[in-house]
Amino acid sequence: MIKNVVLDIGGVLVDYHTLDYYTAKGYSLEVAERLKRVTMDSCLWEQNDIGLMPYEWILGRMKAEDPSLESQIEESLRRQDGIVTRRSESKSWIEMLRDKGYRVLVLSNFSRPALRDCPEALDFLGENLGGTGRVGDPGVVTEGILSCEVHTIKPYPAIYAHLLTRYGLIPEETVFVDDMQKNLTGAEIYGIHTVLFQSREQVLAKISDLDGER
Repeated sequence: MIKNVVLDIGGVLVDYHTLDYYTAKGYSLEVAERLKRVTMDSCLWEQNDIGLMPYEWILGRMKAEDPSLESQIEESLRRQDGIVTRRSESKSWIEMLRDKGYRVLVLSNFSRPALRDCPEALDFLGENLGGTGRVGDPGVVTEGILSCEVHTIKPYPAIYAHLLTRYGLIPEETVFVDDMQKNLTGAEIYGIHTVLFQSREQVLAKISDLDGER
């Protein structure tokens, strides 16, 4: 029986913007592609989600990758407002899962700057998780793991171990929903059921199938 549904954030509950993040700030497509290459496509971006290195150090290393983009990196990433936007159905989906009797949690690679700068997009996250949702309000999740708080990221094993041990989850009773297969593979090592996100309806059907199999 499935009792716990664990949701990724980026690509599942919010839209995560990459190249369009830069074009929306007024940069040409050429400059946006260069910016994306030395920031989001860089291994330094993972450090942002891990949350151990000072953000000033991360920005400095990115600028060093392409000094000609120093001012653009500074002005576009000093604040990251707009880097994620909430999907309109996210809160209602969380409540739908709860109405079906599931405990709903989140597990996401997420940075402190994004938490700080995108409050409207994160109103489904309880304040205890760094979001702006009021505890007890419909569609607000108060349990879960964000990478920047535990200093490890998906798909490395430690983040799934944190989730299971902190919340006392039994892997066989838990399903993890993510939009990236490599992150699901990391969870499967622990015996957690997984669903590759395509649509809300597809996920609900898969969870129902898993419940029926047990």
